[in-house]
Amino acid sequence: MKLLWLDIEGEGLGVGLCMRAKARGHDVRFWQPPHKGTGLALPYGEGLITRIAEWEESMDWAELIVINGNNRYTELFAPYFGKGYPILGANAKGAQLELDRAVGQQVFEDHGIETIPYVTVDSVAEAIAHVQKRKTGVVAKPWGGDSNSAMTFLAHTPEEAIFTLQRWEKQGLFKGQLMLQELVEGVEVGVGGMFGPHGWCEAIEENFEFKKLMPSNYGPNTGEMGTVARHTTSSKLFDMLLEPLTGYLHQINYVGDIDVNCIVVDGTPLPLEFTMRWGWPDFALRLEALSVDPVVFMAALVAGEDRFVVSPDVVVGVVMAHGDFPRGGDPLGTHADFPITYESDAHVYWEHVKRGEHPKLDGGMKRGLVTAGNYVCVCTAKGSSVSNAAQKAYAVVDSVSWPGDIIVRDDIGERLEKDLPVLQAAGFVEGMEY
Repeated sequence: MKLLWLDIEGEGLGVGLCMRAKARGHDVRFWQPPHKGTGLALPYGEGLITRIAEWEESMDWAELIVINGNNRYTELFAPYFGKGYPILGANAKGAQLELDRAVGQQVFEDHGIETIPYVTVDSVAEAIAHVQKRKTGVVAKPWGGDSNSAMTFLAHTPEEAIFTLQRWEKQGLFKGQLMLQELVEGVEVGVGGMFGPHGWCEAIEENFEFKKLMPSNYGPNTGEMGTVARHTTSSKLFDMLLEPLTGYLHQINYVGDIDVNCIVVDGTPLPLEFTMRWGWPDFALRLEALSVDPVVFMAALVAGEDRFVVSPDVVVGVVMAHGDFPRGGDPLGTHADFPITYESDAHVYWEHVKRGEHPKLDGGMKRGLVTAGNYVCVCTAKGSSVSNAAQKAYAVVDSVSWPGDIIVRDDIGERLEKDLPVLQAAGFVEGMEY
């Protein structure tokens, strides 16, 4: 099959899938935009997969087009949706659910899904007045179409909130509107599904994200350092948070993965945000659980068929990074060309890698797998329980190395020892064992 993978955010995510697709005999083309700072070609996948400089001429060539993000090139891709192009990925209305919190919250409310109480403010003064009136901590997020992640924080006390808001004002960061959510205590869990013209695929994913850089949830937010997930055909979370959206998703002709992260408070799941795209490292976990050719599954989803055949085992994924991760501000190439040693890549999903030269023991150089950036790979494993899958995943981590300061969080899954009983007492994630 002819696969066109569009890495529209230029993050190098999808290299591992394209390598596997190529190994299965598919004809693969991988596109990503130039480096934002220099305009140079990004190195991800170099020497491993076919990389193309322009994507337009490949749209008619492809039998499957995968868009792996949703925040760039919306206007350029818009004409291709609805014209018979076999696209898996967020169209403009699908992306809006994630990128514009005003739309996302309204869709939840329109479909009878209870949300965390919030207000929107237009200025720092208005935000501080709200905090002073409530006298509690708060969660702040950009409102509307502003995806500026700098305007996101969790303040445990009102004083923390006031300090942060005043600091933003001095830095000139406050622009547009801000969403101030009540700070609630509960257990975070996500639920995701594959949606196409036929509706939902039968297998539903329930997942747990570990976003901070350091164990016990310390350090900066990384997106995710690891994930725990399992697939099931019976999910109370799905019934409450995703199934009510079925008609709306058909209405906007959405095709792809959709995930809702929520916090369960007193037995009620309150949605936090949509993810209307592949997630990382969650996509690697999807591939680990999948029992069929992923290209065949994705093409079937676009055609309105459920070929999403997955293992019911628990899957754990652990990110391996280095360099300036998660900041990512160093010059292009700073964290490239480190030679990678590994026993097998059966459970390793490469991302920021390429083929390059490195020294031989007896002198000279040889070609092999080397790093191409700071987000090197995701190591995955399946198991009968969270702890069993995690033990196997960390064994994979131990089998991969390169001569750099490797960054790995070593507690992925551990918080579920206390979180699972709380969720299961309310009827969620039943049958999942720590």
